[in-house]
Amino acid sequence: MKKVLLVLSVVLFAASFVFAAGANEKEPSGKKQLMGVVTPSADHGFTAESIQHCEAQVKALSAAHGFDYRFMTAAESGEQSNAVETILGMKPTVMILWPVTGDELRSAAQSVIEAGVPLIVYDRFIEGLTPTAEISGDNVAIGEGAGRYFNEYFKTDLAKGKVNYLEFKGDSSTVPMERTNGFLSTADKNFNLVQSFVTNWSQQTAMEQMENFLNTKSTAEIESIKAIWTHDDEIVFGIVEALKNYHGSAKINIRLINGVSAGKDFMNLFENSGVKGIDFMTYTFSPSMVRDAVDLGYKVMMGEKLEKSYKIPTEMIDKTNYKTYMQSDMYKTRYSL
Repeated sequence: MKKVLLVLSVVLFAASFVFAAGANEKEPSGKKQLMGVVTPSADHGFTAESIQHCEAQVKALSAAHGFDYRFMTAAESGEQSNAVETILGMKPTVMILWPVTGDELRSAAQSVIEAGVPLIVYDRFIEGLTPTAEISGDNVAIGEGAGRYFNEYFKTDLAKGKVNYLEFKGDSSTVPMERTNGFLSTADKNFNLVQSFVTNWSQQTAMEQMENFLNTKSTAEIESIKAIWTHDDEIVFGIVEALKNYHGSAKINIRLINGVSAGKDFMNLFENSGVKGIDFMTYTFSPSMVRDAVDLGYKVMMGEKLEKSYKIPTEMIDKTNYKTYMQSDMYKTRYSL
């Protein structure tokens, strides 16, 4: 009966569940060690790629070292909380959590800590929570670097006065907050934000938002925009589509659009974007980074003491270095699956 209820609860939570049994790693009691992993479901390209890398790394380590694992994905915070509680009931040795939204996972994450289970939080942090370790790409460095890049690119314009720009954020999690705060900390004070949008990481939403801006604003407002600061490559793709489809009377004076991720589709923009007079720049934020979070989980299982915070370095990619980047180990690992 309990097994039936568990299956039904997983279906109701719309959470994907993966089980594997290892053969060797055991706790002092003789029980096999168990790694619990809870991630968002694949709501856009980056998440989908990340889930593939995460599961591949868990499977590889489990096969090599013989521990069990439970891997669950969920689309909403409530579903994730239930997934965490489900795995916690199985007495895991360690839990790796990639929250959909940090604050809404606070109670579930706290229950893991209170149960004495080491907790690794990846990417989207939970403010006020102190897990065993936190790991993410360096979102602040991405924002800071973008600010400096924009400063140099628009150096002449900034010396003369204001430079108008649009901002397209990801969502309301800690990731966009860190990126925007980083950007504002280094960007010249003559950068003037005209409008900010929240895209929920959606290419379609970004396209619709840009189309709405182009179709509802005055010619003067449209022509005043010289730059677009975004939080993700997919957002850029939506913006580019909107610009390609625009046939209004206003002249497009946008000269620089940035992304974050540095995926292969973004590399195509350097040679064939379909829009004239616009330069592109992005920062590396590979889906394969989640493998590092899994590695930390395994280190905990092996009794290693972790640092409280890990930041995965980022690299700026533009038309001057993208071909070299595409030959790098980072790029090859990303597309190894």
